[in-house]
Amino acid sequence: MPTQTQEIAAKLRSTVTRLTRELRKQNVSSDFSNAELLTMSLLEQHGKMLSTELADMERVSKQAISQIINRLFDAQCIERFPSKEDKRKIFIGLTKLGEKHLVATRKTKEEWLVQTMEKIFSSEEINLIQAFLPLLSRLVEHSGTRV
Repeated sequence: MPTQTQEIAAKLRSTVTRLTRELRKQNVSSDFSNAELLTMSLLEQHGKMLSTELADMERVSKQAISQIINRLFDAQCIERFPSKEDKRKIFIGLTKLGEKHLVATRKTKEEWLVQTMEKIFSSEEINLIQAFLPLLSRLVEHSGTRV
């Protein structure tokens, strides 16, 4: 018989997964796929990176990341920088246009979330969600072992 923590963990995982899917659906007006947006977001977070680093972080093949990079390069959302130490290595960085696309996409998703929350939750329920956020952040930031 599952423990109470196991039951809560299963419900939390399921709920977060469904919420993530709903947020991804809000991407319909974007010119970019979720994978392309994730790539730009990683570059925003980590700065210039090698394509192999991006592939590892996204858990995709080198071929898949190459296609994403080429598409983002053609859209002028990323730029390529040859390494000063090793000319064979090419770093990828986010452009101002790429940053603009990320901001616009986040704004669309957040607007959907605000409208939905205000429609279905009372102000007390919104306060409960606010109180829960630090706990959820701790869970995300925990550097324990991955399952």
